[in-house]
Amino acid sequence: MRRKFTRISLAALAVLVLTLCLPWTLIGKQPELNRVRKYVPDTPVQAPDQDEWTFSADRVVGDHTSEYVEAFGNVSLSLGEDQLRADFARYYRNTGWVFLKGDIRAHWGGDFLQADEGEFDLNNMTGWLKNGKLFMAKPHIYVEAERVGKAVGDSYTFKNAKVTSCSGDRPAWSVTSEEGDVNLDGRIQLYRSAFRVKNVPVFFWPYMALPGRRERQSGFLMPYVSSSEKLGFQLNMPYYWVIDDEMDATFYQNYMSRRGYMQGVQFRHTEDASTKGLWQVDIMNDQRRATSEYDEWKGYQGDGLTRPNSDRWWVRSKYDGWLGSPRWQVKLDLDVVSDQNYLRDFQHGPTGFERSREEFLDEFGRDIENKDSLHRLSKAYVSRSWDRFGVVGFAQYDENLAFMNGNGRDGENDTVQTLPELNAFAFQQSLPGGLEGAFDAKYDYFYREYGNSGHRFEAKPELKLPLKSDYLTVIPSLALDHTSYSLTSHEDTGNMSVSAPGGKTAVIDTSKIEDGYQNRTTWTGGFSAFSEMTRTFSLADLPKADPGLAGTSSWTRLKHSIQPRVDYTYTPNLTGQEKLPYFDTDDRLAGSNKVTYSLTNVLDRRRDSVILSPGSDDEPVALVARDYLDFLMFRLEQSYDYNEANRMDELNLYKRRPFSDVMAELKVKPATFVDLLTRNWFSPYRGDMTQSETSIRFFKDGLGEITLGYDFVKSLDEYLRTQDDDMSIIRVGGKWHINDTFTLSAMYRHDFMDEQDLERTLRLDWAAECYTLYFSYSQKPGDNRFEVGFDLLNF
Repeated sequence: MRRKFTRISLAALAVLVLTLCLPWTLIGKQPELNRVRKYVPDTPVQAPDQDEWTFSADRVVGDHTSEYVEAFGNVSLSLGEDQLRADFARYYRNTGWVFLKGDIRAHWGGDFLQADEGEFDLNNMTGWLKNGKLFMAKPHIYVEAERVGKAVGDSYTFKNAKVTSCSGDRPAWSVTSEEGDVNLDGRIQLYRSAFRVKNVPVFFWPYMALPGRRERQSGFLMPYVSSSEKLGFQLNMPYYWVIDDEMDATFYQNYMSRRGYMQGVQFRHTEDASTKGLWQVDIMNDQRRATSEYDEWKGYQGDGLTRPNSDRWWVRSKYDGWLGSPRWQVKLDLDVVSDQNYLRDFQHGPTGFERSREEFLDEFGRDIENKDSLHRLSKAYVSRSWDRFGVVGFAQYDENLAFMNGNGRDGENDTVQTLPELNAFAFQQSLPGGLEGAFDAKYDYFYREYGNSGHRFEAKPELKLPLKSDYLTVIPSLALDHTSYSLTSHEDTGNMSVSAPGGKTAVIDTSKIEDGYQNRTTWTGGFSAFSEMTRTFSLADLPKADPGLAGTSSWTRLKHSIQPRVDYTYTPNLTGQEKLPYFDTDDRLAGSNKVTYSLTNVLDRRRDSVILSPGSDDEPVALVARDYLDFLMFRLEQSYDYNEANRMDELNLYKRRPFSDVMAELKVKPATFVDLLTRNWFSPYRGDMTQSETSIRFFKDGLGEITLGYDFVKSLDEYLRTQDDDMSIIRVGGKWHINDTFTLSAMYRHDFMDEQDLERTLRLDWAAECYTLYFSYSQKPGDNRFEVGFDLLNF
């Protein structure tokens, strides 16, 4: 079945992450006025234990009887690298209070400040600023406020403030707030705020809670806004909650005008270097139901399944940890969903399928099933490895969506559940007489609601004898495979269709399966033989370690390697397997008598670069550094099947074709301007290509890149393999860095078989000083989408 995905979405401007922080760290004590010492009282005011403030001015007025000292012109207060400057200062010597006025400028802890007036208590650094302008280097934030008040500690209040990360009198964006407070180690709270573009108010918000710096802090995240034919107008408002240093949670309020309200929550935790988990659930009551197959979207029709349920949900998680000891590793994958169309309906946004899949791959390196799959797999692993041995415990629950929501009778659900699997194995290791051995023993209990359930035990010892010479390595091998069965439930369910190698479908007649204890023993023998021939060519003279050549590099050596390889395997044909239970493909072993031969060419370059390294007396020393890269690989591979060459059945339908397709693989990566990977399969009988996978990228830093891709599969109907549909898809993409601000990118995909464009996308990115903005327009079958994305930098 060919699935077509229809989704028309319009992503709108999403802006609600703003940060404000006012680090005015005037921590000090009563200053020692180095130019007016005669006015300082004999008993100074008690001050914190730190370096003294120094004070200077063009003119100072005051005496021993004065309550305060006044300074005029170029007034300067200094404490280390921190400085305060003003036109006028009045210092109250008994209280340590200072009043500043006129062109106040400060450089404080990496931040810069301007104000008309200000007062500070230099003992506890409380005070206020009037008409202040502040630039905080971390993060890159500008603040203008009518009045800023500083309380004890690092907390501040302000009135009538404007916050932005853009420079200039008319910033591209800003946030104004009537009132607010900020803690440098906590969060910022803004009351009665307005977001502005070029000083024009765009929307108002009664309250905002935002992080002050880049530490993890609770608050609202950037909302997700979109519009589509399928979901209508969508607004997803995430709230991020920092529970502690090891845990956090995000709550998603997801409203869709055509579907209703979806509530989601994500919980993350990291207790130690070996433990982390991500748990997420979304639930909703959908306003749209599909009581018949034709009530669904056109791309969903044809599978014979309906979605009458309105309660929809998706629970997924991944967890890595340990049990009792870090040596006992635990991995958990959870993936259960309400119906077969949930993941196709809700693909985009912070709680969609695509985002969840990316997070799992990035954080855990483990994927989930495709959104179109009717099987959602939940798995649990427990493993422990020693120097030579290891054990693994495994359990898997297969949620078959074809039997949910009335789409299949529960009493006929023949889905196999693995509960549990225990695997003990010995790694390949040396044995007496030059032999190498490995051993694998596995026990499974398979459960079905409908059909056969039971135990299966497998034991697979293997021996190898490596024989090496200067020119050739040959490794003969012999392995036994013993399998025992014991059914706990025996039920005749008629013919059962299962997948077979080569894309074919096999039919299992369950009426022939016998009850009770059964076993099967077979063996596999063969060998691997390979060699390597190399030659190194000189491309250039070795560079000298001369400081004048620093930064230069060149390819100096080229090594060509030729690696021929032959692999042969033989497994006898077994009869009587139709009496054995069937749980997976391991229960029907096919005989094998096949030889595979390949020839691999590898080009490896050596590059010598002259670099500078610190030497004695700070004089740099020139060194020659070397690095190696296999920049080109070309491989040819083919197989010959002796069983196929001697086959006698179905000759009237399928001619013998013992030679497999010739596979040609090419990889090119010189690390300069091109990456190429292509695999192509050519049939010696058809005389043409049967499959192709090609991807090439040309790139240049500062200019852009061009990507080309082609996937091709030919329909086949042969004895050893079957491919029902043709596929021929080309994709062309590009990215052009017009300048430091603008980037233009495009993507085009076309299906030659259906004679239709699969995607036409054009995108413009605008990276300004304090924000990024992009416009994207894409056309897909049944889906035209325009999207605008906006991100405020430094927030």
